[in-house]
Amino acid sequence: MEWHVWQLADSMYPTGGFAHSQGLEAAVQAKVVTNRATLHSFLVTSLHQTANLLLPLVFSAHSSASSVDSFLHLDSHAHAMLTNHVAARASIAQGCAMLRVACTSAPPSSVLHRIKREKVHGHHVVVLGVVCASLDIDATTTQRLLLFVTLRDLLSAATRLNVIGPLESAKTLAQMAPLAESILNAKKDRPLADAHQSSPFLDLVHATHDVLYTRIFNS
Repeated sequence: MEWHVWQLADSMYPTGGFAHSQGLEAAVQAKVVTNRATLHSFLVTSLHQTANLLLPLVFSAHSSASSVDSFLHLDSHAHAMLTNHVAARASIAQGCAMLRVACTSAPPSSVLHRIKREKVHGHHVVVLGVVCASLDIDATTTQRLLLFVTLRDLLSAATRLNVIGPLESAKTLAQMAPLAESILNAKKDRPLADAHQSSPFLDLVHATHDVLYTRIFNS
């Protein structure tokens, strides 16, 4: 099981996460993020946003991973909750990529192949929950993985945007681990009804990505 966790946590896992900044590029160009202090604030806000909106979704997907109907319901719910079109597009791109990769090693009779045959949006958070459950990764580790991937991809984007350097990025990831763990402990294992947006400003900034004059990320 641990090998599967390490593989999913690896930035080289081919879901395309490196192509997305989760709104950081738009925030940098809007001068919302200008230095280490404002980057730290952005990271903290993003972690809380992920925990409040996505942890209930990934937990629900993990809990009902054997049901295609449950996947379809949660996938539609995620599509409705992700009102920011840029974030929704990125979520679908990464989710469909993860589903394709997971199906390459899953038996033809698995729920992953049954889901792939359906007409789905394929949001990343829902696919992640089902994939982790199919690999016997427990719910808490799955939710921790989601927070880690959020922080990892944001810091990777911050490095490529020259907000911080690679050494500072590694240091920041280590320093923020206790905060991420405390957020996990406070907000894990919550029902779908608890999913909510907690940072509308971050969502609005992220939605401006498509109108940036120059950009290096897809979102």
